Amino acid sequence: MNQRASPDQADSDEGESARRWLRAPDGVPEWSSFFDSELVCLWSREVGSALAARDVRAWRLAGTSIALQYADEEEAAGLLHRAAVDAGLAFARVPADEVLGLAADPRAPFAEHAPVLVMLDHGPWAMEAAEESGGPRLTDASFTATLRRRLAAFDASCPVLFAVCCPKDDSLSPSLQHVGAFDRSFLIEPPDAEFVGRRFLRSLGPDVAADSLSAHPAKVGMMLAMEFEHHHQQQRAALQMIRLAQQQRRRVEFSDLATLALHGAQERSSKARKVNVGAARSKTAYHEAGHACIAVIASGGANVPDYASIVPARDFEGVVLESLAYYDAQNEFTFHSLLIRTRVWLAGRAAEELFCGPLHVSSGANSDLAAATRLAFRMFAFSGFHPDMERGRSTASNLAVLDRGDVDPVQRQRVSREVRRFLSDQYELVLQLLREHRPFVEAVAERLLWDPVIDQSEMADLARQHGLPVQASA
Repeated sequence: MNQRASPDQADSDEGESARRWLRAPDGVPEWSSFFDSELVCLWSREVGSALAARDVRAWRLAGTSIALQYADEEEAAGLLHRAAVDAGLAFARVPADEVLGLAADPRAPFAEHAPVLVMLDHGPWAMEAAEESGGPRLTDASFTATLRRRLAAFDASCPVLFAVCCPKDDSLSPSLQHVGAFDRSFLIEPPDAEFVGRRFLRSLGPDVAADSLSAHPAKVGMMLAMEFEHHHQQQRAALQMIRLAQQQRRRVEFSDLATLALHGAQERSSKARKVNVGAARSKTAYHEAGHACIAVIASGGANVPDYASIVPARDFEGVVLESLAYYDAQNEFTFHSLLIRTRVWLAGRAAEELFCGPLHVSSGANSDLAAATRLAFRMFAFSGFHPDMERGRSTASNLAVLDRGDVDPVQRQRVSREVRRFLSDQYELVLQLLREHRPFVEAVAERLLWDPVIDQSEMADLARQHGLPVQASA
C-alpha cells in the first residue's frame, strides 16, 4: 500500500535535496579571475544592500532572478558563486534535468538555507517556445507559466534568488522574462586572447613556461581559444603542461602547447603512435614545408607559421599552424586574404608534385583542396570577387551576387567554372614560387626530417638565412 509522506517528512526530503545542491564557499574564484565581471559584481553589491536593508523595493530593483548570456556555463557558475559569497548568500546549483521537479514551489527546498542564490543549469526547461514546424514544445507551457508565478512570489524575509546562464540571446523562453521572473539579463563578454593567455600562464605557476610561452600571452590565448573553448578545458591543458614539464624536467614551449592542441588531450604510448618511414616520411616533410614556406613567401614575411610538424596523429600525417597573430591582426577579409589562404592550401600538393613527381602526388591534400574550393566558391558567388581581380581586370563583371543559401544548378556551374580557373592559376603560381625558393623549401623539409617539430623562431631563422624578409612581429 502506498503511504503519503507527512508534511514534516516532505520538508525534510526537500531540505536534503537542497543540501546536495549546495556548494561550499571554499575555493571560490576571485573577481580578478574573470574577464567581464563588472555587471555581476555590481548586482552582487545591490543584492547585499537589499539584504541588509530588508527592503522589498530594493530587492525588486536589484532583481531576484537573473539571466546571464555566456557560452561557458561552468565559468558562469564560478562567477555567480563569487557574487553570492560577496553578497552574503549561500550558493546552490541545480542540474538541468532536476529543474522540472521544482516547478510547484522552487523556493521551498532552499528556504532553510536562505539567504541563498540558486543557479538553475540551462536545459529544455528554459525553452518553452514551440517549433515553427508545429512540432511539440520543448517544455510544457504550463510549466513555464507555473514557474513564472512562483518566481514572482519572492519573500524578502526568506530570500531565495535564482539565476540561469544561457548560451544565446534566444535560449530563454520569453514567457520566463516577465517582471518578477528572469527580469534582469546580463551580457557577459568572452575573454580576449591576452586575458586567456595570462590566466593560463598564471595557472602554470613559476618555472614551468619557457620564453616562447611566457613572452607571448596573446598568442597563447589565441591558441587556447581556438582549440580549448571553455575554461575548464584550459585548466586541464595547463595541468597536462605541468605534468610534461615534470616528466621531462624542462620548461614547456609554445610548440608543446601546439602539439597538445593539435594532437588532442589523450596520452598515447609508443605502440599507438603512427610512424612514417622512408619515402612516405620524406613526402610528408615536403608537403608541410610547402605549406609553411608559401605562408612566409606569399605574405612577405608577415605570416611565419607558429608551428610545423610531421609527427603523425590519427587524422593527419603532419600539420602547419599559420601565424595566429597574423590572422588576428586582420580586421577584414579582402581579395588579398583569399590569395594568401588559397596559396597556402595549395602549397602542400604543389610541393609533393615538385619534389616527388606528378605520379607520386598523394591524396593527403584532400582537405586542403576542399577548403580552397569552398572559400573561393563563397567569395565568387556571394561577395562579387572575380579571378582576374589580381590583375586589376574584371572588377565589375561579377557584382550580381547570389543570395545566401541554395544555389541553382545553372549558377553553380557558372561559379564552379570560375573557381576551377582560379585554382588552376593559383596552383601554377605556387609551383613557380616553390621552384624559385627551392633551397628554402628543402631546408625546411630537411629540418623536419631531422627534428619533426619547427617553431616560429626556427622558421623565421631559416627564412632569413635564405634571404627572405621576416616582419618583426614574427
